[in-house]
Amino acid sequence: MTENGTVAPPPRPAGRLPAFFGRLLLASIALYLVWTKAGIWYMYAIAWGATPLVALTGQKLVIEHALTVTEEISLNPAVYLSLVIAVTGVPWRRRIVPALVGVAILTAANILTVFLVFLSAYTKSEGLWTGTEFLNLTIDFFLPILLWFVLCPKGDTLPSFTSRA
Repeated sequence: MTENGTVAPPPRPAGRLPAFFGRLLLASIALYLVWTKAGIWYMYAIAWGATPLVALTGQKLVIEHALTVTEEISLNPAVYLSLVIAVTGVPWRRRIVPALVGVAILTAANILTVFLVFLSAYTKSEGLWTGTEFLNLTIDFFLPILLWFVLCPKGDTLPSFTSRA
């Protein structure tokens, strides 16, 4: 009971987490199937976005080589969007802006990665290559989850860990 005599709602059960992971898996599969058909356009957009950055160094970006790089890094927006889609208890309208902002940030990070890959190849810098690989791993695995935690409302997706006192 609370101070005013009403019954406090029970804490949210942790059973919502397995349901979230089920929705996440379904959304991931659906978005991956879309990516297998439309992902090439995103890869071209990343390559074209990196072209002016590479040109600033006096070099030329080779689209065919850039597509090889972008193929490895272009799934992170699908991962992020899968997380956004899997959320329940939040209206779609409240998830659209975080989805768009997150994809824009991931796209900018992917463009930066392609630029750094080419820059490290042109300068033959082992240190820059190592840093680029670390950045790439961070962008691929950590950044989509971080953006989801920071940008997206969670609704009733995660269990509540409030005290019972």
